[in-house]
Amino acid sequence: MKVIISCLNSKYVHASLSPWCLLAGVREFLGKDCNAFVAEGTINGDTDAFADKIISEKPDIVAFSCYIWNITKTLELCRIIKKNHGCKIVLGGPEVAYRPADILEKYDFVDYVLSGEGEWTFPELLDNLNGDLSLVSGLSYRENDRVITVPEKEISDDPPSPYCDEFFENLNGRITYIETARGCPYRCAFCLSGRCSGLRFFDSERVKKDILRLSRSGTQTVKFVDRTFNADAERANEIFRFIKENYGEKIPQNVCFHFEIAGDILKESTFEILSSMPVGAVQLEIGIQSFNKETLKLINRKTNTEKLAENIKRLVALGNMHIHTDLIAGLTGEDLASFKNSFNTAYSLKAHMLQMGFLKLLHGADMREIKEKYPCTFDEKPPYEVKSTLWLSDDEIKMLKNCEDAVDRLYNSGRFLYTLEYLTDEAGILPFDLFNDFGNYVNGNGMRLSDYAVNLYNFFCGKCDRIKLREKILCDLLCCSSSVEIPDILKIKDPLYKKIKKYFIEYVDKNIKVVILYSENKVFAVNQSKEKNLHNRYEGRFYDIDKLGAD
Repeated sequence: MKVIISCLNSKYVHASLSPWCLLAGVREFLGKDCNAFVAEGTINGDTDAFADKIISEKPDIVAFSCYIWNITKTLELCRIIKKNHGCKIVLGGPEVAYRPADILEKYDFVDYVLSGEGEWTFPELLDNLNGDLSLVSGLSYRENDRVITVPEKEISDDPPSPYCDEFFENLNGRITYIETARGCPYRCAFCLSGRCSGLRFFDSERVKKDILRLSRSGTQTVKFVDRTFNADAERANEIFRFIKENYGEKIPQNVCFHFEIAGDILKESTFEILSSMPVGAVQLEIGIQSFNKETLKLINRKTNTEKLAENIKRLVALGNMHIHTDLIAGLTGEDLASFKNSFNTAYSLKAHMLQMGFLKLLHGADMREIKEKYPCTFDEKPPYEVKSTLWLSDDEIKMLKNCEDAVDRLYNSGRFLYTLEYLTDEAGILPFDLFNDFGNYVNGNGMRLSDYAVNLYNFFCGKCDRIKLREKILCDLLCCSSSVEIPDILKIKDPLYKKIKKYFIEYVDKNIKVVILYSENKVFAVNQSKEKNLHNRYEGRFYDIDKLGAD
């Protein structure tokens, strides 16, 4: 029997773990007698070409892992394969596991849908393919024109390791993933992680071995897929401590480890370890979702918002880790005024990234299944994004989309931090109003960095001191790019500039670029030959003009 296990990744740079987990299960429980291997593709690749590649192998079975980002392309791929080859097609993963009957009724080219943990269910299917399918836990299949679904069974063992030789041969320096636990202690209404049967942790010694192997594979980013990594503080501390103690020796110095954590339950012992982490070794993603306590209650999200805000501020202040925070627009009970408050509070925490997400109604999540409790309209096509709620209109959602674009391009990019600080702290513009108004002025139009800077200047110059605004934008342009073109509207011809530039070239560094700050009688200088910081910016420094000897 020849088996191909596949997954269409969102981008080439992402190395999905799921097909390798299935391959590990096949080899663990069926041995190498089953001829199985992994074939990876991307959603942006040529579907026909990838189908031809799979068909040319003449497999007996092809299995795909399905997610909201790849389900459309995966189904199209399956249709082509079935039409031209006729092998058995198996689907699994969160996008099909909670609606197997629906998939089998709609798509006649799909033969089987698996729910539950694939390392066990997939080998069971292969072993019983020509026998009694009712023995395969979590399997849905057709029998006499009706869909039969076999109940899942609860698993308590650690799954076999997905990190085989072929995995590393195919990695090629891409972002890689590691799983050290399954399940989640919470049951948020928009998420699927809490639907698993409890939370179980994998063996710590195995995890440490996997960390070392992955960190030495050539990748620069290792992402932990655990939904709440610090659910067990002592175990989290053990792994954090292991990374810290081995960083720069057994773990290469350029590798970054990404963790999703619950920010409000951080222990002092964890802060102590994280505070001494090497710069850039760790990145933390912290889901805020909302600061509206009534909304959090309605969506079953347990969060101490005061503690969460305090802890995020503390983490940012450490200055050695990239801190990523998330908000979700479209949650139950949150109108525009409430979201504005959540945004302003989240922005004040000064995380390196503030991601504005939009609610997605996932198959299997309470927010999709309990319609009367979570009323909303949403796109019927993946990724099932919210279109309106009782609290946010369709027009308000569209407006927030432009706000999201401005947040990404102004703040998350790290390109306009001096400008934003000036506009919020000195000019007194509230963060949400800043991003929302400017985002809707630009209206999501893509443009070069220099053109975006011109729009920024033109929009805000009537709302603040235009001289200071110009200078802040220039400071940002010097910090974010070594090749950016300075727009004519921001240029001033002044013979003093040549003297100052000559001074820095002769006495400081030939790679430095400068701008005169007339409003402060200072010079801002940036050395663009050095590495960028956690905000992905070159560091700048201010000098008093009078102390440079220039007249």
